[in-house]
Amino acid sequence: MNKRLLVPFFLQKLDEKLLRNKPNTWAARTHLVIWFAVLFTLALGGFCYLAFFDARQYNSIGGWVTFVSLVAFIGFVFWIIFLLRFNLFKRYGNWFMWDGLKSFGLYFISIGAMVAVCFLPSEIQMLRANQQFGNEEIVNDINEINVDACKLEYELLPLQWKSEKYKVVNEIHDSPVTAEVEVDTIGSKLIYTDKQSMQLIDTMALRNKLAQTDSVIKVNDSIYIFFDCPDYTFVSSYHADEYTHKKIMDSKDIYYTVIKNYAKPDRVALLKKMDELYTKYATDNRFGYNDNYTDYNNNDNYNTRIIRKYKLGEVDNGLYNIVDKKYSWVNSWESYLRIFYYITLVLTLLVFIFRHTTVKTFFLSLLASVILMIFTGLLMVMSGGSDSSMYSFMIVYYVGFALLALSINASKVRSALQGIALNLFLFMTPFIPLIFVGLNRAIDRGSRYEEGNYYRPEEDKTALYTVIAEIAGIVILLILLEPLFRRLYRKWFAAPEN
Repeated sequence: MNKRLLVPFFLQKLDEKLLRNKPNTWAARTHLVIWFAVLFTLALGGFCYLAFFDARQYNSIGGWVTFVSLVAFIGFVFWIIFLLRFNLFKRYGNWFMWDGLKSFGLYFISIGAMVAVCFLPSEIQMLRANQQFGNEEIVNDINEINVDACKLEYELLPLQWKSEKYKVVNEIHDSPVTAEVEVDTIGSKLIYTDKQSMQLIDTMALRNKLAQTDSVIKVNDSIYIFFDCPDYTFVSSYHADEYTHKKIMDSKDIYYTVIKNYAKPDRVALLKKMDELYTKYATDNRFGYNDNYTDYNNNDNYNTRIIRKYKLGEVDNGLYNIVDKKYSWVNSWESYLRIFYYITLVLTLLVFIFRHTTVKTFFLSLLASVILMIFTGLLMVMSGGSDSSMYSFMIVYYVGFALLALSINASKVRSALQGIALNLFLFMTPFIPLIFVGLNRAIDRGSRYEEGNYYRPEEDKTALYTVIAEIAGIVILLILLEPLFRRLYRKWFAAPEN
């Protein structure tokens, strides 16, 4: 038994046992792929853990993923080389029940292990960010910075809320409307009579405006006065309070907490706290310029002056980077899962097809698929076809591939056309339910356009149907793989060449 570098004795014994008793399982080398994937994961994970020592720095995960993907691709090439050295199927070895399904599963596991490694840097980066900064901690610090900045620079802050007057109408016309209204304004107790133009708003826009405004006074059934609080937030971070009990204070909250009942603070203590928070979160802009000292809009308002004085632009940069890393998987895990699944599935299908067909037919199948895509694209452009037409073409192609592939049962010679059809028939099978979902969605969208009802959110279940179609596709493939596809490949490959 030849000794392999970095392969422990027990794994070498398993490899020898599989070679003697399960040659089809041994040929996949899945046990070795998993072992080396684990070793690489441990080494890469340790290196990334040390490299991602500062969650405040800008995300450079793209370069890491590219590097790891290249290493994984090299590993994939080496695996393919070993895989091609022995093929029980093409050497007419003993083929047992469920061997086709088992081979597909082993290929999927092997490729999946190599693909999964590519996601490791992003996972380690998320882990390190969560170790360094807590969810509630970030929200509390953001509130602390905004509140302290308002206390320290109270003299600079605008105190009067901006008001806008609206008249509710059934139809909006261009002509302005004037009316006399008496209002108890926020920030003072002055009752005043104001006669000026008011903006018009319909009932649907009114509901949206009511949901977004800071405060509103209803003068009568048709006249509303909306008040917007001045901006008292100087640092923030999207998603930072999405998974916390404590929420980021908006300008209205800060107004009622600090501004309305302002009391002179201990400036020394507040300045010390601001310095501590600056040191904790600040990081330079990734493009090299200092956005705390440069105002590209040539403004010198209170907001700009406060941000520049306390260097809150750098703090905001650090907060953005931290939150982006902390919640990268929480917000995008479905996308990552689909990327992993489809890359693994497509590569597994290609490897399985290559192992069960001739080299010439395999590459002819790739060429045929490219030609069909170009041909279909030209037809769509020339005819101005819709999405439903594209999905319909794909279904027609699938039916044609299926009929040609099934004709192998009655054929006495090996036909390249039948081999190409069988390859494409197998490749398209797990995606057929998704194609039908897309077709249904395109038809529904077209009918709604004709009716003038462009969007019905209560009836939009595309996400649910997509998940069901994805599960149904792989289930159908696994059900048909052994009784249909493996038998067709066996009969086609064993037939004499035409």
